Amino acid sequence: MCAHDSSSDTTSRIDVSGRDLVETFPRPGLSPESEYIDIIELPAKPADTVSAGDVLRPALSDPYPYDLFSHQADALDALGDGENVAVTTSTSSGKTHIYGLQIARNLLEAGVLNADGTRPSDRNSASTALCVYPMKALTKDQKEALEDLYEQLGLDVRVRIYDGDTTGDRRAIREQADVILTNFAGLNVYLEHHDKWSRFYSALDLVAVDESHTYTGIEGMHVAWIIRRMQRVADYWGGDPQYVLTSATIGNPHDHSTELINAPVTVVDDDGSPHGPRDIVLWNPPPRDKTRETTPGDSFSLESEDDTEEAFDDEFVAQRVPASVEAPKVFNHLTSHDVRTLLFCPSRKLTELGIQRADDHRRANPRAYDRSTTVDRDAYNAGLGRRTRHSREHQFKTGALTGLATTSALELGIDIGSLDATVLMGYPGQRQAFWQRIGRAGREASRSLAVLVGDHRTLDQYVLNNPNYVLETDVEDAVVDTSNNSVFATHVRCACDEIALDEADIGTFADEDRLRAAVKMWREAGFVDGYLDAAVHYSGPGRPQTRVNLYGTDDTDYHLRLADGVDRERWGLSDGLDLEPIDRNRAYRDYHEGAVRLQNGQQFEVVSVDEDRPQPVIELEPVDREYYTRSRNKVTVLDADSEQSRDINGFTLHFGRGTVVVHHHAYDQMYIGNSEPKQQLIPTETPPILMDTHLCWVEVPEDVELPLVRKYQEYGVETGVDPDQTGLAHLGYIAGLHAAEHATIQTAPLELRVDKNDLGGLATLVMDTHYTHPEYDDIADSIRGSFEAATHALERRTSDLSGHTASGWFIYDGVDGGLGFARAIYDDFEALAERARDQLRDCNCGQPNGCPACTFDENCGNDNKPLLRASAIDVLNQLLGDDDRDDLSEYRPEDHGGDRQPVVFYS
Repeated sequence: MCAHDSSSDTTSRIDVSGRDLVETFPRPGLSPESEYIDIIELPAKPADTVSAGDVLRPALSDPYPYDLFSHQADALDALGDGENVAVTTSTSSGKTHIYGLQIARNLLEAGVLNADGTRPSDRNSASTALCVYPMKALTKDQKEALEDLYEQLGLDVRVRIYDGDTTGDRRAIREQADVILTNFAGLNVYLEHHDKWSRFYSALDLVAVDESHTYTGIEGMHVAWIIRRMQRVADYWGGDPQYVLTSATIGNPHDHSTELINAPVTVVDDDGSPHGPRDIVLWNPPPRDKTRETTPGDSFSLESEDDTEEAFDDEFVAQRVPASVEAPKVFNHLTSHDVRTLLFCPSRKLTELGIQRADDHRRANPRAYDRSTTVDRDAYNAGLGRRTRHSREHQFKTGALTGLATTSALELGIDIGSLDATVLMGYPGQRQAFWQRIGRAGREASRSLAVLVGDHRTLDQYVLNNPNYVLETDVEDAVVDTSNNSVFATHVRCACDEIALDEADIGTFADEDRLRAAVKMWREAGFVDGYLDAAVHYSGPGRPQTRVNLYGTDDTDYHLRLADGVDRERWGLSDGLDLEPIDRNRAYRDYHEGAVRLQNGQQFEVVSVDEDRPQPVIELEPVDREYYTRSRNKVTVLDADSEQSRDINGFTLHFGRGTVVVHHHAYDQMYIGNSEPKQQLIPTETPPILMDTHLCWVEVPEDVELPLVRKYQEYGVETGVDPDQTGLAHLGYIAGLHAAEHATIQTAPLELRVDKNDLGGLATLVMDTHYTHPEYDDIADSIRGSFEAATHALERRTSDLSGHTASGWFIYDGVDGGLGFARAIYDDFEALAERARDQLRDCNCGQPNGCPACTFDENCGNDNKPLLRASAIDVLNQLLGDDDRDDLSEYRPEDHGGDRQPVVFYS
């Protein structure tokens, strides 16, 4: 270990180790024993290999230059037995070679290739393969990888890309390629013209779905139905493909893969690939002086160690340095010492800021870094042009660049050569993504370093306070839910257009009741003709495939475009904004008139929203504002109907459906510099949105609720709310339910591959008010234009209730039709509740109502008020059984009555 003097010439390389990084970093007093630092040292792991000759025929094993890793051999054996395979192993574990070798094996066995690798005929009508990737850049890399493999094997295999960027003779690719590489957005559209692909589909015997773990949520739903439609086309032309799914490690590879392809799958997850020793540094940024915008002890703001004392005066206000500021410093330190490093950033803008801040840190520390040398590093994100991205990939691969600041674009195995270290600007949300990113460094036996620079958010602080969390073996589940009827109906319409539906599709494409209901709906709407017992043909507007929105649940997506008259040259804008369409909920939340959004490093203001057309359009104008905007929302739940329920220590947990009313009624303008408000509660003039979606909810039993109401009855301002202004009884208790709702949503990504922004919640004193009831069946229809009407209707319901009613909180899927996440939370609620309780209990903020690391949520419709940590911890401890009812005995009222307030709910 070479502890480096920060004042010496630092152009030499430091050891790729956590201890050396910390000891050489230019911050006085920082050491591996600092309270802000945890270093996890992981040993090297040797390879587990099998001779290629034990698995492959001599025509492949003889020229193959490697032994097979054990998981490669297991997967190829399963494929040889005719099984579908899901391979879930680490980054760079040779998964491409699995389907690459299987393709070669198929081509040899079908006679498309001679034993010596030559072609007996120019035509191939016997064996083809389809490989689908989530990104075009990854498709390009995998084409090169497959071609390199076949060149090594001496095989004349035609590998071609067919996607929106393909130029030249597309017909030649369809008629001549052995292997076609594409993406699901393209495949969805190409299925319409499957007659042009008849040669390819008639011979299709392998489909590879790469990075299959990325297909969750809405996109996962669409991908599952696109695969089912593709299978119908293959069946029609006589193809009989096996499936290979390659994935990062996830918690439920069998269930996820089976749901994606609608067929049995054999999971191969015993990773035989090697890796070198790896240090993981969990780096919690230190406090800074909010009044001075400086970091105590940071050498760029202090001229000497004596000045360090002056930073800690009576006016010091502790606030953690954001990861977006701290991570570039670590990135600079590594790259300045010639350590090849990726800096993973959560947004395109932060990749650019990350490079600027790394350069600033280098210039501001002349004693630590030799100014006579330069460090070449650059930003990499999808907002850059294709040529620029490819150039920077090549520069990094060849060593011309020492560092890249990237979004998740480089998480998925795009070939940028070997590297030494990764720095993560904040926790990426799931262990799977964490391991995927840090796995980019340290190929094979080389030593690698990973640094997680935490943010002041719930997930980050949980991981930093529980270092063993990242080492736990039960990785998050990936959720694909094909029960969303809006998505299903969209693909039924496409399937009818491709090949007429009939009774043969019952049980293979979808179950009978569901299929007949969808056909009936489209027939009555005039989009299809016929019946399943004969044939159902599409009769609507042409090309329904183009109206599939992979990022929404229906075809009413909103397109983003520049307003007329914008001077593109002045603003440096390309011809197209290159932005995906968005669904209505996001349009109302983030793209209402007056909203200021950041896209590809440029601010845009929404100047108009035109919904009076079949395809709504949002017009954007480039601006340079001193503020950004944040929407305010009101949420409630109507007509919740329980489909399943179970008991947890006297609490009742439910799963079901209901109507969620969301009203993005106003927005705030917030100064960019300090996130302080410039102007608040500006009306949006948008109507409420009603979503029929999935819900999970918990009812608190009376013998827990009543004592806690009494225990916290004196709490008021501690919740962030003045009780004298609200006149609200039970404030301390409902603040605890609200905090528990926030915490369970914010820690959901610790158990599931879910973005917490896809979930919403509601805490309420009167659960019964929100339940379905025969006398109020028409409530949803009656309040479409007014959130206030919904509130009044709920108050009327409350007045009709008699006896004790349960309190509790809802968690719902924030998409019409549901996403499957609420169901997954129902199935694993105890684990989620434990994570939430731990974070509430262990947060060091010292605030009764919490902070962004434990209770605050940027999407809270009530401005994070009221919240109370202690009350929430008590509720969750009772639910988990860690406290028993006797712990509440001193607070149990003698009578079990008490006036119930009118309906109160907080989102």
